[in-house]
Amino acid sequence: MKKKFFAVILIAAIAISLFAGCGTKNQAQQPSQQQTQNTAQVLNDYFTDDPNGFDVQESTTLSMYTMARLLYSTLVRYKGETLELEPELLAKMPEISENGKVYTFELKKGIKFHDGQTELKSDDVKFTIERMLDPNGKGASTWLFEPILGAKAFMEGKSNSLEGFKKIDDYKFQIILEKPYAPFIQNFAVPSASIYSEKLVKAGGDNWKFNPMGTGPFKLKKYVPNTEIVLEKNPDYFEPGLPKLDEIRFRIIPDDTTAVMEFENGTLDVATIPITEYQRIKDSGKYNVLESVALNTYYFLMNVSDPKWSDVRIRKAMAMAIDKKKLVETLYGPRGTVAKAFVTPGIPGAYELGQGPAYDYNPDEAKKLVKELGGNVKVEAWQRGGDRLTDANIAIQAMAKEVGIDLDIKIVERAAFGDARSKGKIPANYGNWWADIPDPDNYLYTFFAKTNQMSSGYNNKKVQEMLEQARAETDTVKRNELYRKIEDTIVKEDVAVIPLFHIKSLLATQKNVKGIFIHPTGVTVYINAYKE
Repeated sequence: MKKKFFAVILIAAIAISLFAGCGTKNQAQQPSQQQTQNTAQVLNDYFTDDPNGFDVQESTTLSMYTMARLLYSTLVRYKGETLELEPELLAKMPEISENGKVYTFELKKGIKFHDGQTELKSDDVKFTIERMLDPNGKGASTWLFEPILGAKAFMEGKSNSLEGFKKIDDYKFQIILEKPYAPFIQNFAVPSASIYSEKLVKAGGDNWKFNPMGTGPFKLKKYVPNTEIVLEKNPDYFEPGLPKLDEIRFRIIPDDTTAVMEFENGTLDVATIPITEYQRIKDSGKYNVLESVALNTYYFLMNVSDPKWSDVRIRKAMAMAIDKKKLVETLYGPRGTVAKAFVTPGIPGAYELGQGPAYDYNPDEAKKLVKELGGNVKVEAWQRGGDRLTDANIAIQAMAKEVGIDLDIKIVERAAFGDARSKGKIPANYGNWWADIPDPDNYLYTFFAKTNQMSSGYNNKKVQEMLEQARAETDTVKRNELYRKIEDTIVKEDVAVIPLFHIKSLLATQKNVKGIFIHPTGVTVYINAYKE
């Protein structure tokens, strides 16, 4: 997948007024305005940035993913806070053929989109997949469906219909893969795989992304760009008794300090906690503080095909130059833990926390390697956007300088950065990866396969062959062994990436807010949220 950029999600509560009916007789029978205000389940949330529409196929930010789980539904989803899959739009989990290539799906009947009339059918699933893969479209997560037979031809414009999608009837269909891909079903739990209505998307035209209609628990009530997004409960939602909230209001509040002030004044119900305020807010005892495991890795990636980074000794020296413990404590305090591996602990097949092939901080050895290279080595890295270097980049730059590495960090406009990344032209960069699916393939294949998308420039053919083998391997034990061997080579021998640290997700809520949690994939879930 393409890199996701961490977006802070904050939730808060605000009451709204509903007017009672007119006339003396009606007033006696209906609740007063004040009673309605007190019983309405209304939550006030905020984003630091406007999502600029609601097409989850176009964006992979965590804020968009969180919004997607409110407006849309996927074929399967994660069960609560676990990594176990369960059906969402499906009547049951799909059947998989013995050769691992044919998946048979059956939709639940009677699921309606937000217009209250259009029913979900097999054709909508086919439309959604083809829309993502459309060579003339804006699909940012084509990797979700690329394993499907005929996907490549469709994406190249050589076919006008996806060969590997076979409709059986309005509720049953098959998806056939070009070759076995072990984690394929997990792709359908990613918010980018939310199912759209062919009829409603086509009817909405260019304006559909601002007036979306999904099958999710909430529907769009109001959108004022850069100001406010209001969602209201979907009365036709297919799961009885859900959602428990009547309305969620997302304000656009760019400044975290302002949000924390509002939270402590009681005008917000939930806030992401800045590191500088974490201990104070926790020790106050006034709030619920939620700490959740998050599947992420913060890293320093070096393009091994870039002439300045091509010598493994400079990459190894860089790995030993960074004091990860000091870096993470400075940036994230108790929220962060040092990374010893690139694949996040907690993912099946990953190293356990504190174990892995990454180099430890060793400035003396780093200096020796720099000396071998002639001393005062000059290299370059890029930063995606901003008007000044981030604190992380400033710290990494200073640590590199201590061992004799002159690291020049260039700030590059976001669009130009993305374009260069797609072409493998970024020399190096500090970044973060939040897993879309809990599988090593989502990390290692994405960054280091032949078609690597993240400017790693990686070209170890033996490792790339093992990556292809591992994603098709259905034996769990063999698959895990392959990924350990692959990661050992990438991180220890080739030093193509430096795993730095992992961070937890933190939320503080008012005492009366219940049922909200952040899934390990980083998505905030509100389906069971309510206020006492």
